[in-house]
Amino acid sequence: MKLTQKILNYFRKDKESPASNYSLNFINTPAITGTMNAYKSFAYACINARAENISKAKYYLYKETAETGIREIKKHKILELLNKPNVRQQTFKEILFKCAISLDLYGDAFVYIRRDKNGTPLDLYHLPTKTVRIKLNSDSTEIEQYEYSFSGGKINYPAKDIIHFLIPDPDNNFGGKATIEGFNMSLEIDYLQNRYQRNFYKNDASPAMAIEFEKNMSDIEFNRFKEKFRSLYEGVNNTGKTIFLDNGAKIKPMQSYPKDVEILQSRTWIRDEIMSIFRVPKIILGVTSDVNRANASQQLATFNENVIKPFAKLTIESKLNSFIARNFPGEDLFINMEYEFENDREMQLKAYEIYMKYGILTKDELRELEGYQPIKKNKNGN
Repeated sequence: MKLTQKILNYFRKDKESPASNYSLNFINTPAITGTMNAYKSFAYACINARAENISKAKYYLYKETAETGIREIKKHKILELLNKPNVRQQTFKEILFKCAISLDLYGDAFVYIRRDKNGTPLDLYHLPTKTVRIKLNSDSTEIEQYEYSFSGGKINYPAKDIIHFLIPDPDNNFGGKATIEGFNMSLEIDYLQNRYQRNFYKNDASPAMAIEFEKNMSDIEFNRFKEKFRSLYEGVNNTGKTIFLDNGAKIKPMQSYPKDVEILQSRTWIRDEIMSIFRVPKIILGVTSDVNRANASQQLATFNENVIKPFAKLTIESKLNSFIARNFPGEDLFINMEYEFENDREMQLKAYEIYMKYGILTKDELRELEGYQPIKKNKNGN
């Protein structure tokens, strides 16, 4: 091998060992395999933004009967359980946050129900998705158990003791389909671009020059030169040092690669594609290009109403209501998760002013919207 080619191969090779469990085709493998490698960079920001907003849910318990219709229940064992899920001091918001992240990454999330001796639910514990395996019955017609693995061994929980949240998968009646499975190459490109930039700054992975010698070197001589050169000139701390060579060695400048120039534009495109698949608006991630006060407010409202709320009702609220129906039969109870968007107060007051001006709402109707009692009138109606 020519010396020039040896040096080029050394500098161009990927020096970082592969991340554990990472696979460039993890999108095409079962969702759990290597998925935590997707929980980085733009995807990390989007997944966390969705989870943070889902955890903001306000939950209300209702009872529906033919005689009284629907009425809110203020005190019940279910509310006590949600207000204090377990002895670990975890809040229900924290459990929602973890479940939302698990759903985006794995398509499934699991919560264990600990019961008292009478079978009444006592506590709720989130189980990491990677530690749980679904086990079907002998006919493969329904889930019989959930196998939970931990450092001390394994436990098989009966299906009734697990709340199984999932994103419905058209090809699987028992497991969910992760949001990240909707990607083609975007997450992998984002991962590789980050590695490329890291190597570029750490080791100058695209060499700006090659070193030529007048005669071939033995492997021992080459390795000795390579180690010495690395110690003196490689890495960010050695950038800009003057290079001294002997034995007739010459430096040959190398042409820069076009990808170095195009990578910023490419990363912007990748960022926008990742955000669109997670359906997270720019303003949520602090990206302010093409964003102003008016459309920022609209983006936030749309994200809340058309992304967070439907996702939570489909994947979480429906399963909580199944849990309530199974564990509190005959009580006709159901839970409703609400996501109240905080309106721009200044715009809201301007809207009230228009409503009054054109007779859309009366003073008393506006007072009711703000939580005030109607204005008392005297005998003359004033």
